Amino acid sequence: MKTITILLIGLWSMAAFGQTENDGDILIDKPREDDTYHAGETIKVNAPIQGDLVIAGGNLMVNDSINGDLTAAVGELFLSNYVADDVRIAVGRATIDSEIGDDLIVFGGEVVLTENALIRGNLKCFAGNIEIHGDVIGKLDIKGADVLIDGTIKETSKIIGEDITIGANAQFYNDVEYWNSDGDIDFKSSLVHTEAQFNEDFKEEKSQLALTTFGTTSIKLWVSYILSSLLVIFVLHALFRNAFSSATEGLENNLLKSFGFGLIYLIGIPLLILLAFLMIIGIPLGLFATAIFVFSLLFGHLVAALLVVYYLRNRNEKNWGFWSMTFLALLCAIVLRLLTTIPFMGIMISVIILSITYGALTLKVLHPKKQLDKN
Repeated sequence: MKTITILLIGLWSMAAFGQTENDGDILIDKPREDDTYHAGETIKVNAPIQGDLVIAGGNLMVNDSINGDLTAAVGELFLSNYVADDVRIAVGRATIDSEIGDDLIVFGGEVVLTENALIRGNLKCFAGNIEIHGDVIGKLDIKGADVLIDGTIKETSKIIGEDITIGANAQFYNDVEYWNSDGDIDFKSSLVHTEAQFNEDFKEEKSQLALTTFGTTSIKLWVSYILSSLLVIFVLHALFRNAFSSATEGLENNLLKSFGFGLIYLIGIPLLILLAFLMIIGIPLGLFATAIFVFSLLFGHLVAALLVVYYLRNRNEKNWGFWSMTFLALLCAIVLRLLTTIPFMGIMISVIILSITYGALTLKVLHPKKQLDKN
């Protein structure tokens, strides 16, 4: 829950108070005294940042220090300088070549910690390929396909992988529990006054991730979810950007009305579909309405993410470009997905989100701008 809360606050801060640049390449070459938020294709950090850094984009290169947290959703990350607090990243490929003052949480395709990497907190990593050549002072909790441990782990370790390799330089100073597809593995001389135990129960977890993995059930599904969500958001944004912008006008004063109209949509449309199927001449219309309704449910959180980003842009009069808003919407969609996976409460959150989203869009269709603003 801590991770979810921090991501949510980070997203809101980015949208409401950030210093987001336009799309394209972004170079930070002057010291920043406060929290910094950016979205772009390539971001380079060549000057110290005294606060947090929150990034959404293609490539991120951190060449100078960050004295707060680093939160990023990027295609590729290269971290070569000190981060004082936590690092939380969703990434295609990450190379960590520096010291991190607290926890490192990674969701990605390929993660490499070089010999220069030093994690002073815990390392939690869910990725396809994982290589650890550096030192972890806290606990180790990793799940992946190919896992190589060739560094030092001070606290307890939990390792789940299809293929686990223990390198010649590996050292474990506390208990190790692991699961490997080939069964027991040779830890050689890496166990320092401790022991490693093969845990068959971990087999059930090998393709499952916790709530903090955005509700996906495997690394491949996680990557697929990000890519497919980005594609759908791009298409929706390109086709309906004017509709999203208009739907957010007056939304703050019509929140309850939007929620009410959205509930009517979620409850009323299925009833109309059922009625259409009961009438022979209405079957084609019922099939068409069913397809539209199912689509709206499956991609509702993506539509909601775009609506949230447009609302925050209009409310704070930001000049965000197309790609900036697309990446921000993707980050928002991830947060919404996290929230909706909370047991029991997630259903209520989903209903509220979908109701407000489709209610606002319905009001845009039914009421002209002036009438909406008067209410």
